[in-house]
Amino acid sequence: MDTNLHIRISKDLKEIFQQVAKENNKDTSSLVRDWISNYVAEHKKSDEDIAAELYLAGYQLQQELGGRKSVSKEFAKRLQEYALTDQKEFTQLILNTYLDLDLTIPSVVSKMYKGYAFSQMFLFGLIGDKPKEKL
Repeated sequence: MDTNLHIRISKDLKEIFQQVAKENNKDTSSLVRDWISNYVAEHKKSDEDIAAELYLAGYQLQQELGGRKSVSKEFAKRLQEYALTDQKEFTQLILNTYLDLDLTIPSVVSKMYKGYAFSQMFLFGLIGDKPKEKL
């Protein structure tokens, strides 16, 4: 089912847009639909891309903590437990760790809400080896 999208732009911009589109034999609605489709295609990430970014974020946090040997086994065990039982607590513990270390929180961390597999990828990065480079 199609739906409408309402946007607010200035009257002048709307008139200029309509005029330029008309001069180029284009429909304004189709131009906006095309722009939205292109934007989504360019910016939407696959689950595999998100998983790889989460692994990298975990690995980067590992490095900030001083490397693999410096990641507390207790910390990793708590994360593993929360990954299995309470995604909210898992994410909160990660966020608190970033804040305690005064680090910028990677935006991909917000994707861990998608479930166990995504939180596991972060955890694997936190305790794992350096990610392989893409070919």
